[in-house]
Amino acid sequence: MSGPASESGDHSPVRRDVDEDALSPKASLRMRPRHFFSKQFDMEIVEDYSKEEADRDSAGQPKWLNRLIQMNLLLMILLIGVPLLLYCIGMSAK
Repeated sequence: MSGPASESGDHSPVRRDVDEDALSPKASLRMRPRHFFSKQFDMEIVEDYSKEEADRDSAGQPKWLNRLIQMNLLLMILLIGVPLLLYCIGMSAK
């Protein structure tokens, strides 16, 4: 005596190797005050991405671009920040 569940062979195949929840970001709500001394809170949606998506996004940006951005920042500090600091020190010493 076999039951009707064992006799029916027209079940659709289920893919268990792909988890649909793992592919999409997990959304959650977070409450934050409007400003430091506020008693009023705002709700915002925060999406938590998986580690694979973060690795994929970081791999998309070339490493030479990161180095160029860091060099530009260093040059701006040396060419603008240091002379401006020395000027301010010189003017306050007079």
